[in-house]
Amino acid sequence: MEGNGGGVAGLQVASPLLMTGAAMRNLLIASSLLAAAACNDTPPEIKDPPVLKVTSPKRSTIQNHAGQVVVTGTVTANEVSGEPVEKVLVNGVQATLNADGTFNASIVVKPGATLITTSARDAAGQVAEDTRALQAGELRPVGANIDNAITASMSKAAFAKISAAAGPMIEQLDMMTILAPMQPMVHSGDEAGPDCLYARMYVDGASLTNADISIVPTNAGLSFRAQIDGLDVPGHANYAVACVNGSNTVRVKAQRVVVSGTLVVTPTGNQGFKTTLTNETVQVTGLNIAASGIPGSIINLLSLDTLAGYIISKAAPLAMEPMMNSALGGLAGPQSVDMMGKTLTMEVDPSTIDIDASGALITLNTKMLISGTQTSPGFIYTDNGIPSMNPGNGFQLGLADDLANEMMAELKETGLMNLNMPAVGGTFDNTAISMSLPPMISADPADGQLKVILGDMIATFTDHGTPVAKAAINASIELKVVPASNGFGVALQLGKPTAKVTMMDDIGNATRLENKDLESATAACLGAQIEAVSKLLVNIPLPAVAGIQMRNMSIDSDDGFVMLKGDLQ
Repeated sequence: MEGNGGGVAGLQVASPLLMTGAAMRNLLIASSLLAAAACNDTPPEIKDPPVLKVTSPKRSTIQNHAGQVVVTGTVTANEVSGEPVEKVLVNGVQATLNADGTFNASIVVKPGATLITTSARDAAGQVAEDTRALQAGELRPVGANIDNAITASMSKAAFAKISAAAGPMIEQLDMMTILAPMQPMVHSGDEAGPDCLYARMYVDGASLTNADISIVPTNAGLSFRAQIDGLDVPGHANYAVACVNGSNTVRVKAQRVVVSGTLVVTPTGNQGFKTTLTNETVQVTGLNIAASGIPGSIINLLSLDTLAGYIISKAAPLAMEPMMNSALGGLAGPQSVDMMGKTLTMEVDPSTIDIDASGALITLNTKMLISGTQTSPGFIYTDNGIPSMNPGNGFQLGLADDLANEMMAELKETGLMNLNMPAVGGTFDNTAISMSLPPMISADPADGQLKVILGDMIATFTDHGTPVAKAAINASIELKVVPASNGFGVALQLGKPTAKVTMMDDIGNATRLENKDLESATAACLGAQIEAVSKLLVNIPLPAVAGIQMRNMSIDSDDGFVMLKGDLQ
Protein backbone atom coordinates (compact mmCIF):
# COMPACT_ATOMS: atom_id res chain seq x y z
CA MET A 1 0.00 0.00 0.00
CA GLU A 2 1.09 3.54 -0.68
CA GLY A 3 0.67 6.97 0.81
CA ASN A 4 1.02 10.37 -0.78
CA GLY A 5 1.37 13.73 0.83
CA GLY A 6 0.43 15.78 -2.21
CA GLY A 7 1.31 14.51 -5.69
CA VAL A 8 2.57 16.66 -8.55
CA ALA A 9 -0.61 16.86 -10.55
CA GLY A 10 -0.28 18.15 -14.10
CA LEU A 11 3.53 18.28 -13.89
CA GLN A 12 4.78 19.66 -17.23
CA VAL A 13 8.13 18.47 -18.57
CA ALA A 14 9.33 20.89 -21.22
CA SER A 15 11.99 18.66 -22.76
CA PRO A 16 12.43 14.89 -23.14
CA LEU A 17 16.21 15.21 -22.76
CA LEU A 18 17.96 13.21 -20.09
CA MET A 19 18.63 15.26 -16.95
CA THR A 20 22.10 14.70 -15.49
CA GLY A 21 22.72 13.91 -11.85
CA ALA A 22 24.19 17.40 -11.32
CA ALA A 23 21.13 19.01 -12.86
CA MET A 24 18.90 16.93 -10.61
CA ARG A 25 20.88 18.02 -7.57
CA ASN A 26 20.64 21.66 -8.64
CA LEU A 27 16.89 21.27 -8.98
CA LEU A 28 16.64 20.02 -5.40
CA ILE A 29 18.89 22.82 -4.11
CA ALA A 30 16.77 25.40 -5.93
CA SER A 31 13.63 23.96 -4.35
CA SER A 32 15.18 24.36 -0.87
CA LEU A 33 16.27 27.96 -1.55
CA LEU A 34 12.82 28.89 -2.76
CA ALA A 35 11.32 27.40 0.40
CA ALA A 36 13.74 29.41 2.59
CA ALA A 37 12.98 32.63 0.73
CA ALA A 38 9.28 32.04 1.18
CA CYS A 39 9.76 31.78 4.94
CA ASN A 40 11.12 35.34 5.05
CA ASP A 41 7.74 36.60 3.85
CA THR A 42 5.98 34.70 6.62
CA PRO A 43 3.37 32.96 4.45
CA PRO A 44 0.36 31.24 5.94
CA GLU A 45 1.18 27.95 7.59
CA ILE A 46 0.93 25.05 5.15
CA LYS A 47 -0.60 22.10 6.87
CA ASP A 48 0.16 18.51 5.94
CA PRO A 49 -2.44 16.75 3.77
CA PRO A 50 -4.41 13.70 4.82
CA VAL A 51 -2.90 10.22 4.64
CA LEU A 52 -4.34 8.42 1.62
CA LYS A 53 -3.94 4.73 0.78
CA VAL A 54 -5.59 3.08 -2.22
CA THR A 55 -6.04 -0.66 -1.82
CA SER A 56 -7.84 -1.56 -5.06
CA PRO A 57 -7.28 -1.81 -7.94
CA LYS A 58 -3.67 -2.84 -7.43
CA ARG A 59 -1.06 -0.75 -9.17
CA SER A 60 -0.19 -1.91 -12.74
CA THR A 61 -3.35 -3.98 -13.14
CA ILE A 62 -4.11 -5.55 -16.52
CA GLN A 63 -7.59 -7.03 -16.70
CA ASN A 64 -9.38 -8.77 -19.55
CA HIS A 65 -12.53 -6.64 -19.48
CA ALA A 66 -13.51 -2.99 -19.43
CA GLY A 67 -16.55 -1.45 -17.75
CA GLN A 68 -17.19 -0.85 -14.07
CA VAL A 69 -14.24 -0.69 -11.67
CA VAL A 70 -14.58 -0.26 -7.91
CA VAL A 71 -11.82 1.83 -6.29
CA THR A 72 -11.34 1.30 -2.55
CA GLY A 73 -8.97 2.53 0.12
CA THR A 74 -8.55 4.38 3.37
CA VAL A 75 -7.97 8.03 4.25
CA THR A 76 -7.21 9.49 7.69
CA ALA A 77 -6.40 12.90 9.03
CA ASN A 78 -2.72 13.80 9.14
CA GLU A 79 -1.31 13.24 12.65
CA VAL A 80 0.25 16.71 12.70
CA SER A 81 -2.61 18.84 11.40
CA GLY A 82 -5.48 16.70 12.64
CA GLU A 83 -7.80 18.26 10.05
CA PRO A 84 -10.80 16.03 9.29
CA VAL A 85 -11.22 14.63 5.78
CA GLU A 86 -14.16 16.17 3.92
CA LYS A 87 -14.22 14.56 0.47
CA VAL A 88 -12.69 11.81 -1.67
CA LEU A 89 -12.94 11.95 -5.46
CA VAL A 90 -11.97 9.22 -7.95
CA ASN A 91 -11.60 10.58 -11.48
CA GLY A 92 -14.13 13.24 -10.52
CA VAL A 93 -16.64 10.77 -9.04
CA GLN A 94 -17.38 11.39 -5.35
CA ALA A 95 -16.62 8.34 -3.25
CA THR A 96 -18.63 7.00 -0.36
CA LEU A 97 -16.60 7.94 2.73
CA ASN A 98 -17.27 5.91 5.86
CA ALA A 99 -16.74 6.93 9.46
CA ASP A 100 -13.79 4.54 9.85
CA GLY A 101 -11.96 6.24 6.96
CA THR A 102 -12.62 3.56 4.36
CA PHE A 103 -14.03 4.68 1.03
CA ASN A 104 -15.22 3.25 -2.25
CA ALA A 105 -16.20 4.66 -5.63
CA SER A 106 -17.45 3.03 -8.80
CA ILE A 107 -16.08 4.35 -12.10
CA VAL A 108 -16.40 3.17 -15.70
CA VAL A 109 -13.25 2.54 -17.72
CA LYS A 110 -13.23 2.18 -21.47
CA PRO A 111 -11.09 -0.35 -23.34
CA GLY A 112 -7.48 0.76 -23.34
CA ALA A 113 -5.34 2.51 -20.75
CA THR A 114 -6.89 4.57 -17.95
CA LEU A 115 -5.17 6.68 -15.30
CA ILE A 116 -7.13 6.51 -12.03
CA THR A 117 -6.55 9.54 -9.81
CA THR A 118 -7.90 9.44 -6.26
CA SER A 119 -7.81 12.71 -4.33
CA ALA A 120 -8.68 13.32 -0.66
CA ARG A 121 -9.28 16.85 0.66
CA ASP A 122 -9.41 17.88 4.31
CA ALA A 123 -11.12 20.81 6.04
CA ALA A 124 -8.02 23.00 5.58
CA GLY A 125 -8.10 22.46 1.80
CA GLN A 126 -5.03 20.24 1.73
CA VAL A 127 -5.15 17.48 -0.88
CA ALA A 128 -3.47 14.08 -1.07
CA GLU A 129 -3.44 12.24 -4.38
CA ASP A 130 -2.76 8.77 -5.68
CA THR A 131 -2.55 8.03 -9.42
CA ARG A 132 -2.23 4.54 -10.82
CA ALA A 133 -2.71 2.93 -14.21
CA LEU A 134 -5.18 0.30 -15.34
CA GLN A 135 -5.23 -1.45 -18.70
CA ALA A 136 -8.60 -3.03 -19.46
CA GLY A 137 -10.28 -4.76 -22.36
CA GLU A 138 -9.79 -7.85 -24.51
CA LEU A 139 -6.44 -9.34 -23.51
CA ARG A 140 -4.64 -11.12 -26.33
CA PRO A 141 -1.33 -12.99 -26.23
CA VAL A 142 1.56 -11.34 -28.03
CA GLY A 143 1.92 -12.68 -31.54
CA ALA A 144 -1.87 -12.96 -31.91
CA ASN A 145 -3.64 -11.87 -35.05
CA ILE A 146 -4.87 -8.26 -35.26
CA ASP A 147 -7.94 -7.99 -37.48
CA ASN A 148 -8.12 -5.03 -39.87
CA ALA A 149 -4.85 -3.70 -38.50
CA ILE A 150 -4.03 -1.95 -41.77
CA THR A 151 -6.46 -0.33 -44.15
CA ALA A 152 -5.22 0.94 -47.51
CA SER A 153 -7.02 2.99 -50.13
CA MET A 154 -5.64 3.49 -53.64
CA SER A 155 -6.97 6.02 -56.10
CA LYS A 156 -7.38 5.59 -59.83
CA ALA A 157 -4.34 7.86 -60.27
CA ALA A 158 -2.31 5.56 -58.00
CA PHE A 159 -3.09 2.60 -60.24
CA ALA A 160 -1.86 4.65 -63.19
CA LYS A 161 1.46 5.16 -61.39
CA ILE A 162 1.71 1.45 -60.66
CA SER A 163 0.91 0.65 -64.29
CA ALA A 164 3.80 2.83 -65.43
CA ALA A 165 6.17 0.98 -63.10
CA ALA A 166 4.85 -2.50 -63.94
CA GLY A 167 6.25 -2.67 -67.49
CA PRO A 168 9.92 -2.15 -66.56
CA MET A 169 9.46 -4.52 -63.61
CA ILE A 170 8.11 -7.31 -65.82
CA GLU A 171 10.98 -6.79 -68.29
CA GLN A 172 13.38 -7.70 -65.47
CA LEU A 173 11.51 -10.78 -64.25
CA ASP A 174 12.85 -14.30 -64.69
CA MET A 175 10.10 -15.60 -66.93
CA MET A 176 11.32 -19.19 -66.70
CA THR A 177 10.73 -19.21 -62.96
CA ILE A 178 7.18 -18.01 -63.56
CA LEU A 179 6.56 -20.57 -66.32
CA ALA A 180 8.22 -23.54 -64.59
CA PRO A 181 5.05 -24.79 -62.80
CA MET A 182 3.20 -24.71 -66.13
CA GLN A 183 5.57 -27.00 -68.07
CA PRO A 184 4.87 -28.53 -70.48
CA MET A 185 3.22 -25.35 -71.73
CA VAL A 186 1.19 -27.22 -74.35
CA HIS A 187 0.35 -30.90 -74.53
CA SER A 188 -2.17 -32.98 -76.41
CA GLY A 189 -3.00 -36.65 -76.80
CA ASP A 190 -1.28 -37.60 -73.54
CA GLU A 191 -4.23 -37.62 -71.18
CA ALA A 192 -3.37 -41.20 -70.19
CA GLY A 193 0.35 -40.65 -70.67
CA PRO A 194 2.54 -40.70 -73.79
CA ASP A 195 1.30 -43.18 -76.40
CA CYS A 196 1.49 -43.67 -80.16
CA LEU A 197 0.26 -40.13 -80.98
CA TYR A 198 0.92 -37.30 -78.57
CA ALA A 199 2.79 -33.97 -78.38
CA ARG A 200 4.33 -31.92 -75.56
CA MET A 201 5.85 -28.47 -75.93
CA TYR A 202 8.36 -27.20 -73.33
CA VAL A 203 9.51 -23.58 -73.17
CA ASP A 204 13.28 -23.28 -72.69
CA GLY A 205 13.42 -19.51 -72.48
CA ALA A 206 11.43 -16.32 -72.94
CA SER A 207 12.59 -12.81 -73.69
CA LEU A 208 10.99 -9.54 -74.75
CA THR A 209 12.12 -6.09 -75.78
CA ASN A 210 9.38 -3.98 -74.19
CA ALA A 211 6.36 -4.33 -71.92
CA ASP A 212 3.55 -1.82 -71.39
CA ILE A 213 0.99 -2.54 -68.68
CA SER A 214 -2.30 -0.80 -68.03
CA ILE A 215 -4.34 -1.43 -64.87
CA VAL A 216 -7.53 0.63 -64.54
CA PRO A 217 -10.05 0.17 -61.71
CA THR A 218 -13.65 -0.16 -62.88
CA ASN A 219 -16.92 -1.16 -61.29
CA ALA A 220 -16.40 -4.60 -62.84
CA GLY A 221 -12.88 -5.02 -61.40
CA LEU A 222 -9.41 -4.20 -62.68
CA SER A 223 -9.31 -3.70 -66.42
CA PHE A 224 -5.97 -5.18 -67.52
CA ARG A 225 -3.98 -4.78 -70.74
CA ALA A 226 -0.47 -6.09 -71.41
CA GLN A 227 1.38 -5.20 -74.62
CA ILE A 228 4.54 -7.27 -75.12
CA ASP A 229 6.92 -6.35 -77.96
CA GLY A 230 9.71 -8.49 -79.38
CA LEU A 231 8.63 -11.77 -77.83
CA ASP A 232 11.07 -14.64 -78.41
CA VAL A 233 10.27 -18.12 -77.03
CA PRO A 234 12.72 -20.97 -77.74
CA GLY A 235 11.62 -24.47 -76.75
CA HIS A 236 11.51 -28.10 -77.64
CA ALA A 237 8.84 -30.65 -78.40
CA ASN A 238 8.59 -34.33 -77.44
CA TYR A 239 6.11 -36.35 -79.47
CA ALA A 240 5.18 -39.64 -81.11
CA VAL A 241 3.68 -40.35 -84.56
CA ALA A 242 2.58 -43.86 -85.48
CA CYS A 243 4.24 -45.07 -82.27
CA VAL A 244 7.58 -43.59 -83.35
CA ASN A 245 9.00 -41.19 -80.75
CA GLY A 246 10.67 -37.93 -81.71
CA SER A 247 12.07 -34.72 -80.28
CA ASN A 248 13.04 -31.43 -81.88
CA THR A 249 13.55 -27.74 -81.19
CA VAL A 250 10.86 -25.10 -81.68
CA ARG A 251 11.08 -21.30 -81.72
CA VAL A 252 8.12 -18.95 -81.64
CA LYS A 253 8.53 -15.22 -82.21
CA ALA A 254 6.04 -12.36 -82.35
CA GLN A 255 6.51 -8.68 -83.07
CA ARG A 256 3.70 -7.83 -80.66
CA VAL A 257 1.30 -9.66 -78.37
CA VAL A 258 -1.60 -7.81 -76.71
CA VAL A 259 -3.53 -9.53 -73.95
CA SER A 260 -6.49 -7.83 -72.26
CA GLY A 261 -9.18 -8.84 -69.82
CA THR A 262 -10.27 -8.45 -66.21
CA LEU A 263 -7.57 -8.98 -63.60
CA VAL A 264 -9.15 -10.66 -60.57
CA VAL A 265 -7.25 -10.05 -57.33
CA THR A 266 -8.14 -12.45 -54.51
CA PRO A 267 -6.83 -12.40 -50.90
CA THR A 268 -5.21 -15.72 -49.98
CA GLY A 269 -4.26 -15.22 -46.31
CA ASN A 270 -0.59 -15.60 -45.57
CA GLN A 271 0.11 -16.19 -49.27
CA GLY A 272 -0.78 -12.59 -50.08
CA PHE A 273 -2.85 -11.94 -53.20
CA LYS A 274 -3.59 -14.26 -56.10
CA THR A 275 -4.16 -12.77 -59.55
CA THR A 276 -6.02 -14.42 -62.42
CA LEU A 277 -7.13 -13.09 -65.79
CA THR A 278 -10.70 -13.60 -66.97
CA ASN A 279 -12.50 -12.69 -70.18
CA GLU A 280 -9.14 -12.49 -71.90
CA THR A 281 -8.65 -11.55 -75.53
CA VAL A 282 -5.38 -12.06 -77.43
CA GLN A 283 -4.01 -10.28 -80.48
CA VAL A 284 -0.72 -11.41 -82.09
CA THR A 285 1.15 -9.42 -84.74
CA GLY A 286 4.16 -10.61 -86.77
CA LEU A 287 4.06 -14.28 -85.75
CA ASN A 288 7.06 -16.39 -86.84
CA ILE A 289 7.29 -20.14 -86.06
CA ALA A 290 10.47 -22.16 -86.62
CA ALA A 291 9.65 -25.87 -86.26
CA SER A 292 11.51 -27.64 -89.08
CA GLY A 293 11.71 -31.38 -88.71
CA ILE A 294 8.48 -31.61 -86.71
CA PRO A 295 5.66 -33.46 -88.51
CA GLY A 296 2.67 -31.36 -89.53
CA SER A 297 0.33 -33.50 -87.46
CA ILE A 298 2.36 -32.63 -84.34
CA ILE A 299 2.35 -28.92 -85.20
CA ASN A 300 -1.43 -29.13 -85.43
CA LEU A 301 -1.63 -30.92 -82.06
CA LEU A 302 0.52 -28.23 -80.42
CA SER A 303 -1.41 -25.31 -82.00
CA LEU A 304 1.86 -23.37 -82.26
CA ASP A 305 0.08 -20.51 -83.99
CA THR A 306 -1.61 -19.64 -80.68
CA LEU A 307 1.37 -20.39 -78.42
CA ALA A 308 2.66 -16.80 -78.15
CA GLY A 309 -0.70 -15.46 -77.01
CA TYR A 310 -1.23 -18.42 -74.71
CA ILE A 311 2.08 -17.91 -72.94
CA ILE A 312 1.47 -14.19 -72.38
CA SER A 313 -2.13 -14.70 -71.25
CA LYS A 314 -0.91 -17.17 -68.59
CA ALA A 315 2.36 -15.53 -67.64
CA ALA A 316 1.21 -11.90 -67.44
CA PRO A 317 -1.22 -12.30 -64.51
CA LEU A 318 1.30 -14.52 -62.70
CA ALA A 319 3.95 -11.84 -63.22
CA MET A 320 1.55 -9.31 -61.71
CA GLU A 321 1.22 -11.23 -58.42
CA PRO A 322 4.45 -9.96 -56.82
CA MET A 323 3.66 -6.50 -58.16
CA MET A 324 0.17 -6.47 -56.66
CA ASN A 325 1.41 -7.92 -53.36
CA SER A 326 3.91 -5.08 -53.07
CA ALA A 327 1.39 -2.47 -54.15
CA LEU A 328 -1.47 -3.69 -51.96
CA GLY A 329 0.53 -4.62 -48.88
CA GLY A 330 0.57 -8.41 -48.80
CA LEU A 331 3.93 -9.84 -47.74
CA ALA A 332 3.13 -13.41 -48.84
CA GLY A 333 4.14 -15.19 -45.66
CA PRO A 334 6.00 -14.31 -42.45
CA GLN A 335 8.98 -11.97 -42.79
CA SER A 336 11.78 -11.66 -40.22
CA VAL A 337 13.83 -8.53 -39.57
CA ASP A 338 16.38 -7.53 -36.93
CA MET A 339 15.12 -5.02 -34.37
CA MET A 340 17.51 -3.76 -31.70
CA GLY A 341 19.30 -7.11 -31.61
CA LYS A 342 16.05 -9.10 -31.50
CA THR A 343 14.30 -10.95 -34.31
CA LEU A 344 10.92 -9.48 -35.22
CA THR A 345 8.70 -11.86 -37.20
CA MET A 346 5.82 -10.09 -38.92
CA GLU A 347 3.04 -11.41 -41.10
CA VAL A 348 0.66 -9.24 -43.13
CA ASP A 349 -2.34 -11.12 -44.49
CA PRO A 350 -4.87 -9.45 -46.81
CA SER A 351 -8.45 -10.09 -45.74
CA THR A 352 -10.61 -8.12 -48.21
CA ILE A 353 -10.25 -6.06 -51.37
CA ASP A 354 -13.06 -3.99 -52.87
CA ILE A 355 -12.58 -2.38 -56.29
CA ASP A 356 -14.74 0.19 -58.07
CA ALA A 357 -14.22 2.94 -60.62
CA SER A 358 -12.61 5.26 -58.06
CA GLY A 359 -9.93 2.82 -56.88
CA ALA A 360 -9.52 0.05 -54.35
CA LEU A 361 -10.00 -0.43 -50.61
CA ILE A 362 -7.90 -3.15 -48.97
CA THR A 363 -7.90 -4.43 -45.38
CA LEU A 364 -5.07 -6.50 -43.95
CA ASN A 365 -4.61 -8.51 -40.77
CA THR A 366 -1.24 -8.63 -39.01
CA LYS A 367 0.77 -10.74 -36.61
CA MET A 368 4.08 -9.76 -35.04
CA LEU A 369 6.31 -11.36 -32.44
CA ILE A 370 9.69 -10.34 -31.04
CA SER A 371 11.78 -13.37 -30.16
CA GLY A 372 11.86 -14.22 -26.46
CA THR A 373 8.73 -12.26 -25.50
CA GLN A 374 6.26 -15.15 -25.35
CA THR A 375 6.17 -14.81 -21.54
CA SER A 376 4.44 -11.43 -21.81
CA PRO A 377 1.00 -11.30 -20.16
CA GLY A 378 -0.27 -9.94 -23.48
CA PHE A 379 -1.67 -6.70 -24.80
CA ILE A 380 -5.04 -5.00 -24.69
CA TYR A 381 -6.78 -5.20 -28.04
CA THR A 382 -9.32 -2.54 -28.92
CA ASP A 383 -11.81 -3.39 -31.64
CA ASN A 384 -10.91 -1.87 -35.00
CA GLY A 385 -13.58 -0.50 -37.27
CA ILE A 386 -12.88 0.79 -40.75
CA PRO A 387 -11.73 4.42 -40.74
CA SER A 388 -13.00 6.94 -43.28
CA MET A 389 -10.79 6.58 -46.33
CA ASN A 390 -10.19 9.21 -49.00
CA PRO A 391 -6.97 8.72 -50.96
CA GLY A 392 -7.47 11.79 -53.15
CA ASN A 393 -5.22 11.33 -56.16
CA GLY A 394 -2.75 9.14 -54.30
CA PHE A 395 -2.58 6.53 -51.58
CA GLN A 396 -3.85 6.37 -47.99
CA LEU A 397 -2.93 4.05 -45.13
CA GLY A 398 -4.73 3.57 -41.84
CA LEU A 399 -2.60 1.94 -39.13
CA ALA A 400 -4.47 0.68 -36.04
CA ASP A 401 -3.06 1.61 -32.63
CA ASP A 402 -3.09 -2.12 -31.77
CA LEU A 403 -0.02 -2.54 -33.98
CA ALA A 404 2.00 -0.26 -31.73
CA ASN A 405 0.43 -1.59 -28.53
CA GLU A 406 1.34 -5.18 -29.34
CA MET A 407 4.91 -4.16 -30.13
CA MET A 408 5.13 -2.08 -26.92
CA ALA A 409 3.97 -5.07 -24.86
CA GLU A 410 6.70 -7.18 -26.45
CA LEU A 411 9.38 -4.52 -26.04
CA LYS A 412 8.47 -4.12 -22.38
CA GLU A 413 9.03 -7.85 -21.93
CA THR A 414 12.56 -7.58 -23.36
CA GLY A 415 13.55 -5.09 -20.64
CA LEU A 416 14.85 -2.66 -23.25
CA MET A 417 12.66 0.10 -21.79
CA ASN A 418 14.15 -0.11 -18.30
CA LEU A 419 16.74 2.58 -17.47
CA ASN A 420 19.36 3.45 -14.87
CA MET A 421 20.20 7.12 -14.21
CA PRO A 422 23.32 7.81 -12.12
CA ALA A 423 23.26 10.89 -9.88
CA VAL A 424 26.43 12.58 -8.60
CA GLY A 425 26.33 13.60 -4.95
CA GLY A 426 23.23 14.10 -2.81
CA THR A 427 21.47 11.47 -0.75
CA PHE A 428 21.02 8.95 -3.56
CA ASP A 429 23.41 8.01 -6.34
CA ASN A 430 21.18 6.19 -8.83
CA THR A 431 17.60 5.99 -10.02
CA ALA A 432 16.39 2.75 -11.60
CA ILE A 433 13.28 3.11 -13.77
CA SER A 434 11.28 0.01 -14.65
CA MET A 435 8.17 -0.29 -16.77
CA SER A 436 5.59 -2.25 -14.81
CA LEU A 437 3.14 -1.81 -17.68
CA PRO A 438 3.85 -1.47 -21.39
CA PRO A 439 3.24 1.97 -22.85
CA MET A 440 -0.11 2.06 -24.60
CA ILE A 441 -1.50 4.21 -27.37
CA SER A 442 -5.14 5.13 -26.89
CA ALA A 443 -7.52 7.46 -28.67
CA ASP A 444 -8.77 10.27 -26.45
CA PRO A 445 -12.53 9.73 -25.99
CA ALA A 446 -13.11 13.49 -26.25
CA ASP A 447 -11.44 14.30 -29.56
CA GLY A 448 -10.17 10.99 -30.99
CA GLN A 449 -6.56 12.21 -30.90
CA LEU A 450 -3.93 9.62 -30.09
CA LYS A 451 -2.06 9.72 -26.80
CA VAL A 452 0.60 7.54 -25.24
CA ILE A 453 -0.09 6.43 -21.69
CA LEU A 454 3.01 5.60 -19.64
CA GLY A 455 1.47 3.76 -16.75
CA ASP A 456 3.07 3.05 -13.36
CA MET A 457 6.71 3.55 -14.22
CA ILE A 458 8.47 2.65 -10.99
CA ALA A 459 11.41 4.87 -10.02
CA THR A 460 13.60 3.37 -7.28
CA PHE A 461 16.20 5.71 -5.73
CA THR A 462 19.26 3.95 -4.32
CA ASP A 463 22.36 4.91 -2.37
CA HIS A 464 25.29 2.53 -2.93
CA GLY A 465 22.84 -0.14 -3.96
CA THR A 466 20.47 0.32 -1.03
CA PRO A 467 16.92 1.48 -1.89
CA VAL A 468 16.16 4.77 -0.13
CA ALA A 469 12.89 5.86 -1.80
CA LYS A 470 10.38 4.79 -4.41
CA ALA A 471 7.87 6.58 -6.64
CA ALA A 472 5.30 5.69 -9.29
CA ILE A 473 5.10 7.93 -12.34
CA ASN A 474 2.05 8.07 -14.60
CA ALA A 475 1.89 10.24 -17.68
CA SER A 476 -0.34 11.02 -20.63
CA ILE A 477 1.62 12.23 -23.63
CA GLU A 478 0.49 13.71 -26.90
CA LEU A 479 1.43 11.54 -29.87
CA LYS A 480 2.35 13.35 -33.05
CA VAL A 481 2.91 11.60 -36.35
CA VAL A 482 5.00 13.65 -38.75
CA PRO A 483 6.74 13.01 -42.07
CA ALA A 484 10.32 11.78 -41.79
CA SER A 485 13.01 14.25 -42.75
CA ASN A 486 13.57 12.63 -46.15
CA GLY A 487 9.85 12.75 -46.97
CA PHE A 488 9.61 8.99 -47.56
CA GLY A 489 8.63 7.75 -44.11
CA VAL A 490 6.94 8.73 -40.87
CA ALA A 491 8.19 9.57 -37.40
CA LEU A 492 6.18 9.22 -34.21
CA GLN A 493 6.97 12.08 -31.86
CA LEU A 494 6.05 12.24 -28.20
CA GLY A 495 4.94 15.71 -27.11
CA LYS A 496 4.74 17.35 -23.71
CA PRO A 497 3.47 15.03 -21.00
CA THR A 498 0.95 15.63 -18.27
CA ALA A 499 2.37 13.64 -15.38
CA LYS A 500 1.38 12.66 -11.86
CA VAL A 501 3.79 11.28 -9.28
CA THR A 502 2.90 9.18 -6.26
CA MET A 503 5.46 8.40 -3.56
CA MET A 504 5.26 4.75 -2.53
CA ASP A 505 5.60 3.66 1.08
CA ASP A 506 6.77 0.08 0.58
CA ILE A 507 10.24 1.68 0.81
CA GLY A 508 10.47 4.44 3.41
CA ASN A 509 11.87 7.75 2.19
CA ALA A 510 15.41 7.76 3.63
CA THR A 511 16.79 10.46 1.34
CA ARG A 512 16.33 13.25 3.93
CA LEU A 513 14.39 15.07 1.21
CA GLU A 514 10.75 16.04 1.44
CA ASN A 515 8.43 13.90 -0.66
CA LYS A 516 7.46 16.92 -2.74
CA ASP A 517 11.12 17.62 -3.59
CA LEU A 518 11.73 13.99 -4.50
CA GLU A 519 8.62 14.07 -6.65
CA SER A 520 10.08 17.03 -8.56
CA ALA A 521 13.24 15.05 -9.17
CA THR A 522 11.22 12.30 -10.86
CA ALA A 523 10.53 14.74 -13.68
CA ALA A 524 14.03 13.91 -14.90
CA CYS A 525 13.15 10.22 -14.81
CA LEU A 526 10.09 10.85 -16.93
CA GLY A 527 12.14 12.83 -19.42
CA ALA A 528 14.63 9.98 -19.73
CA GLN A 529 11.87 7.43 -20.21
CA ILE A 530 10.23 9.51 -22.93
CA GLU A 531 13.57 9.74 -24.69
CA ALA A 532 14.01 5.96 -24.49
CA VAL A 533 10.53 5.27 -25.88
CA SER A 534 10.98 7.92 -28.59
CA LYS A 535 14.05 6.11 -29.93
CA LEU A 536 11.80 3.17 -30.75
CA LEU A 537 9.50 5.37 -32.84
CA VAL A 538 11.94 7.64 -34.65
CA ASN A 539 11.65 6.66 -38.29
CA ILE A 540 9.25 4.17 -39.84
CA PRO A 541 9.89 3.66 -43.57
CA LEU A 542 6.96 3.17 -45.89
CA PRO A 543 7.02 0.55 -48.63
CA ALA A 544 8.25 1.34 -52.13
CA VAL A 545 6.74 -0.41 -55.14
CA ALA A 546 9.14 -0.66 -58.09
CA GLY A 547 10.64 2.69 -57.10
CA ILE A 548 7.29 4.35 -56.34
CA GLN A 549 7.03 5.85 -52.85
CA MET A 550 4.65 8.02 -50.89
CA ARG A 551 5.52 11.71 -50.71
CA ASN A 552 3.93 14.98 -49.61
CA MET A 553 2.20 13.18 -46.77
CA SER A 554 -0.51 14.57 -44.57
CA ILE A 555 -1.07 12.82 -41.26
CA ASP A 556 -4.15 12.64 -39.06
CA SER A 557 -5.94 10.21 -36.76
CA ASP A 558 -9.37 8.63 -36.93
CA ASP A 559 -10.94 6.46 -34.22
CA GLY A 560 -7.71 4.81 -33.08
CA PHE A 561 -6.04 4.76 -36.49
CA VAL A 562 -3.03 6.76 -37.62
CA MET A 563 -3.98 8.01 -41.08
CA LEU A 564 -1.25 8.59 -43.67
CA LYS A 565 -2.14 10.18 -46.98
CA GLY A 566 0.19 11.10 -49.81
CA ASP A 567 1.04 11.09 -53.47
CA LEU A 568 2.85 8.28 -55.23
CA GLN A 569 6.08 9.35 -56.90
